[in-house]
Order: sequence, then C-alpha cells, then structure tokens
Amino acid sequence: MKKLFLIIGLVCLLPLFAYAKDKVDPALCNASEPMSFEYQPPKKVTHHSLKGIYITINTLQTARLTELVDTLIANDGNTIVVDIEHGGGQLGFIPENEWLKNLNSGSLPRKTFETAIENLHEKGIYVIARQVVFNDPYMNRRHPEWRIKYRSGGEVDTRWLDPSKPGVHRYNLKVLEELIDMGFDEIQFDYIRFPAFTHSAINYHYDEENFERYEIINDFLQKAKNIAVKKNVPISADVFGVTVWGDIDWKILGQNIGEMAKIVDAIYPMTYPSHFSPGFQGYMNPYGAPYNIMHDSIEKFVTLADGNAEIRPWIQGFPLKIPRFGTWFMKDQIQASLDAGANDFIIWSPGNIYTYSWATFKDE
Repeated sequence: MKKLFLIIGLVCLLPLFAYAKDKVDPALCNASEPMSFEYQPPKKVTHHSLKGIYITINTLQTARLTELVDTLIANDGNTIVVDIEHGGGQLGFIPENEWLKNLNSGSLPRKTFETAIENLHEKGIYVIARQVVFNDPYMNRRHPEWRIKYRSGGEVDTRWLDPSKPGVHRYNLKVLEELIDMGFDEIQFDYIRFPAFTHSAINYHYDEENFERYEIINDFLQKAKNIAVKKNVPISADVFGVTVWGDIDWKILGQNIGEMAKIVDAIYPMTYPSHFSPGFQGYMNPYGAPYNIMHDSIEKFVTLADGNAEIRPWIQGFPLKIPRFGTWFMKDQIQASLDAGANDFIIWSPGNIYTYSWATFKDE
C-alpha cells in the first residue's frame, strides 16, 4: 500500500517537471474530478416552446416581479431567467455549504429565492438560474491565486478567473449544487468562456500545448453535467453569437458549439444585432434590419448542435444602436429564429423593461 501511495505521489509531481512554471494537466492531482470528455446523450428538456424574460435580483425582491410575471403569463409567456449573483459576483443567497459560505457569504436569506421559485412554479413558470462563471470580480479579490496572470508576471484583469484552475471549478460546482437544491428548473452558465484577450502573453494554469481552450471549458461543463444529471436538472450555456462565423472567435473564447452541444441540454446564442458591425459578413444594416443576420446565425447554431442540444436565442430587448426601437425589432428577431429552426427564445433587457416585448409572445 505504501508503494501505491508513493507511485501516486510521483505521478502528481511529474507535471511540475514536465511543464514550465505552474502549467499542469488539470486532470492530475489538483482537479476536483478527473478530466473527461466522453460523450453522454443529453437529457432532453420536456418543457418545450420556452418564451421568457430575464430578471435581476433587485426585481426578484420587489413587487415588480409579480407585475412582470402576471403580464408575462397574460401574453402567453412561461419562462424566467433570474440572476443568482449581484453584479460583480457576490452570491444573492446565503449558502448552506460551509466551505462555500466561507468563500462567498451571500446576501439574502436562501428562503427568499426558494419562496420565489415556489410561487413561480405555482403559476406554471419555468425558472432558470443564471450563474456567471469565470468573470467574477468578487472572487478575484478574495482569491488572487485564481487570477489570470501574464507570462512576464502580474495580473491580467481584476474581473476574470483562470478557467483552468481546479479551485475555480470546485467553487462554481458548489454554487451549482446549491442552485439545484433550491429548486431551479435549469442552470444556465454565463461567461462560460475564456476572456477575449491576446492569449499568447498569458500564463494559464493548463498545458496549452496539449489542450485546446474549448476542452477546458467543456471539462467544467462535463463536471457540471455529472452533478446535475443525478438530480434530473438540465444545464445550459450562454455563448457569443459570433462563434459560428469562422474559426478565430470560438477558438479565442473556447466555445466550440458542436462539442459543447454534446454536453449541455441547451445553448443560448447572444446574437444581438447591436453587437455586429455594419458590413459584417456582407450584412450592411444589422441594426435596422435584424432578420437576415439573426436567421443565418441561428441556422448555423442549429446545424452545429446537430440535434444534441436545444438552441434558444437571446433576443435583444434593449434599444442600443437601434433606430425606431419597438415591438417590430423583437418580432423580427424571433421570427428569424423560428424560421431558422429554433423553438424557444428569451428576451434580454438589462433594466427589465419589456414594454415593447409583450406583444411578441403571443402566437399570431
């Protein structure tokens, strides 16, 4: 037995000699779970034709929640995506897990969320938790060893955590467990990517010669799926809309749609017209005529997912760069998405203002 432990110890030390600085294979020794990319058939979500809105924690605590939910239901909507963290990363709820509580004490009593979820379920609402993963200023300040660093020394950005650090994975998986136990119907990961930096100057924890960035992202997602599937709770991921338009962007971000779709139950493209420049891929007016770029983007997502995951577009419900902003703008995006093969959609308004959105939920 002593020989066995000695062998295991030597295996754990090998990466320290094999790679420069702190570059290690995240599958060895320090990882909370083994790295695995084996294919697992995704659990299909039975609540089809999701039509919903996003709400903040502030809205969750006020009478506005009831007003928004009642209006959503009156207009045939059925889904809410809710933040579980305040802006910046502090948890919106007080965790039960002591290890997690010591890292992030949270703010509101956990019962605040549980009661809200119960009330929403009574009204037939499908409730999705939006968990921000690797962009986390709150944990960045409290755990400097989780930060992204330059090869030459010094931290890259006070907002981002290194997506390959085992501690970062463990922390976010513990948050996931709490959300599942609280009763959310689905856990949606946002900022589930590498930052859009010039990576050649950065010293990540993982061995960049033997792993692609998308494999690191999918490693976390696979760990999350292994936890969530035991409780029959689907997981999903928010992704940049540009990731289907060539090889460069998805490689920088680590969002390989085809491979990601083999793990998650749903993918939410953020194909906001305001985020495309005039002339992109020949679309001269993505702001004022969003149908074409939205249609062709979602069609690419559906093709790449190949039936392994639902494609649920985020619909731009805010007026940034949009002339004559109104109901027509959301309707064009939604119709384009449905024509391209999507069945569901969620409208994003950072201020939770949906005045022009309600009419888009009703089937005409």
